Formats: sequence, C-alpha cells, structure tokens
Amino acid sequence: MLSFRSVFTPVKLLMRYQSIVWTLTRYGIAGSLTSLGMEFGKRGIRWISPQAMSVNEFDEVFGRNLAITFEKLGPTFIKLGQVLASRPDFVGEKVAQELQVLFSKVRPIKLARVKSILESELGRNKVKERIAEIDKNPLGSASIGQTHRGKLKDGTPVVIKVQKPGVAETVRLDLLLLEGIVTPASLAFPKLGLQEMFRDFREATFREIDYREEAKNIRRFQKNYKKIFSGADVLFPNYFPELSTERVLVLEPMRGKPISQIKSGTRTAKHAAQKGVEAVFEQIFDHGFFHADPHGANLFFVEEEGRMGFIDLGLVGQLEPDDKKRFLKVLMAILKRDRTQLAKSLFDMGTPGVGTDFNQFDRAIQKLLDEVKTAGLEQLKLEKLVNQLLSTARDNQIYIPNRYVMMIRSCLIIEGVAKKLDPSVSIVSVALPVVARSLLKSYNPFRKLV
Repeated sequence: MLSFRSVFTPVKLLMRYQSIVWTLTRYGIAGSLTSLGMEFGKRGIRWISPQAMSVNEFDEVFGRNLAITFEKLGPTFIKLGQVLASRPDFVGEKVAQELQVLFSKVRPIKLARVKSILESELGRNKVKERIAEIDKNPLGSASIGQTHRGKLKDGTPVVIKVQKPGVAETVRLDLLLLEGIVTPASLAFPKLGLQEMFRDFREATFREIDYREEAKNIRRFQKNYKKIFSGADVLFPNYFPELSTERVLVLEPMRGKPISQIKSGTRTAKHAAQKGVEAVFEQIFDHGFFHADPHGANLFFVEEEGRMGFIDLGLVGQLEPDDKKRFLKVLMAILKRDRTQLAKSLFDMGTPGVGTDFNQFDRAIQKLLDEVKTAGLEQLKLEKLVNQLLSTARDNQIYIPNRYVMMIRSCLIIEGVAKKLDPSVSIVSVALPVVARSLLKSYNPFRKLV
C-alpha cells in the first residue's frame, strides 16, 4: 500500500501549505462572511448588503463556500468533501447537502494529456501496438481519474481509465499536511474522534490513487461470486493486466443499461431494484466485501439476462467476521424499538472514549426512540435515524469504525436507488431472505466449500 515514504522538500510543503491557507481564507472564511453580508475592511469586519435577497442561514452559506474551497484545493479535498457529504451526523444536514455538489462531474483533461499518460505508463510502443483508438469525449471525469471509450487493434472495445497528472503527489502531500493539523486538533476536541476518522480517510484515499488496488478488488469480487450458492446474477468487468498499472486501468465495457437511465415504475425498473438490493446485501452479509458506492451510474442492468453489473470498484468496504452479527443486533433493536438492546449493541459496535458514560448514552438512546415512537414507525426515515444514532454515539465519545459507516452508507445508497426505480419496493422484504440465507450459511458444516 502507498505511504508517506515519498520525500517532500520543505519548499514544496511550504508552498502547498500557503496555497491551502490562502484558499481557505479567500473562499471559505471571507466567502462565507461576504455571502452573509459582511466583509473585511481597514477597521475590521463591517456590514454590507447581502448577495442574496433573502437572509441566508450560516450552515447553508458555510457549506456552499466549503464546497467551493474543496473544489479549488483539488483531489484530496474533493474526496474529503465527498466523505463529509455522507456524514450529516458530523457536519450537519445543511452543510452535507451543500457538499453533494462535489459528486458532480469535474472538468476533464484534454485527450492529448490522456495519450501522454498512457505512453508514460505503458510505453509508446505498447500503446501503438495495442490501442487502435480513443474517443475524444470522456465517459466521465472525476477528481482523481478520467475514463474514455476505446478500441484495441484486434477490434476489442475497451474502457480506458487514467489518473490525472500530479494527483498522486498532491494527495500524498496534502495528507501529510492534514495529519499535522489533525493530530493537535484531536487532542483539543477528543469527542470528535478526528484521529480515527483521518486514519480511515487516509487509507481509503491511498487505495483509490493506486489502480492496482481496483484490479485486486475486481478479482476478489469475481472470486466471491464463483463460490457455491453465491448469486450468479452479478457481473464485474474483466480488465487487461498487461495494459494496467498504478495510474492506468483498461477494462472491458459493462453490458446492459445504467440504472440511472431506466424509467421508474416499469417492470424492468422493479426487477432491477430487487436485483440491486439483493446484490449489495449479499456482498455485505455473506461475502463481507462490498461496493461502497452503489449509486445509479455505477450499476448496470442486463435485462435479457436479469443480471446486475457493478463498475468503478475502487471504493470498497470490508467487514470482520463478527461485524454482520453486531450490525444485525442494532438493526433488530431499531425495528423492535428496544432501547436497552440498541444502546448495548451500539456500545459494543464502537470504541468508547475515556469520558464515555454508558448510562448517559442509554438515556440519549431512550430519548431518540421516544421521538420515533411519537412520530410513528410508518413515518420513520431510515437515513435520518441512522444519522441521529451516529451523532448520539459521537456526542458520547463512542467511535463507530469506518467500516460500519461505509456499510450503512452502502445500504442507504442502494435503498435510494431502489426507491427511485420502484417507489413501492420494501427494502426490508427484499433484504431479509438474503440476510437470513447468509446467516444460515455461517453455520453450514460445508462452509469451506462456499
């Protein structure tokens, strides 16, 4: 795995540090104050006319300017913003909502740069001998990489994924600087669990800037679905090892239609919704290795075969053997509204801090469940409840490991995808048989075979 072994000169560190500070000040702090109707002057902060006609709430303004700041700071901070966008329990719902813009398409690099990267990574002769053409317009452009359709010399269609210039070095440099900020901040604010969150973020980001990790993920997913009794209705793209490196990954195109392009409420949409939920829950509760970002653009449905395809496999989650049992206890306690069991299960799932008081945590859980009971179970929004539970745990200095957060996020994403396809679908009804089957297999005497 990548590490901080790369040597950065003091000049590079200082220049990047100054760039970060200037951008944070210019767009984050000053931008927020200006949007709220204030600005810095010779005599300090003074009131000016707000940019908007209506009065903006601070969280909304701060979130919007934070998104702009992260976008201008580049790949590391865009990834950080994406993580925070999925943690409203940590940054608040309005800030998280404003950060969602960071999932949008990023400005692409030119085709000439793509070809230059390919020649640098694979060698000019190999590129000339193997790759016949590359589409000018990219399929997608993200903070770290960019993808294009292409064709090999033998006529084989491919998808070519390249890492943008300078990304790896910038990410390593930024993570080194962030570590220097997080360490003292975690001592000043122990309740936030910043050290643990940063460690998880750092490891996940390192994996994403090495495309060999994604190739390993593809092999593991394919192996998991070759096991006896595993679902055969799931596809993953093959890749070309001889045309893949740390910064380049050449894959076969995924068959079928992107989930995001299927009309809601149709027979096809309902079938796709069920297959998507089944696949994600099987990965979580059976394989313990799952796609951590199963949104509509990453899922393809092959209607004539009834098969679900997954792409963009750089971000994955991995669970320990007992994780799914711990999570199921939490889930069952929520459904039963069992305050004692829920508090105990969450407590066991996380890592308590020095100042954690279980009785205080238990009372906070009771208050939360009372609110759910008052609103009625039929009005329960799972995403909001999960965020409230995570927030309650954090307030009580209970750190929930990132693998659980990724698992919960994956469940919520696939729930949202399925609801768009089929508003009437019951996630619990679809997932329950998959979970039950996975638990039964845990006690299978022939477990080594499956």
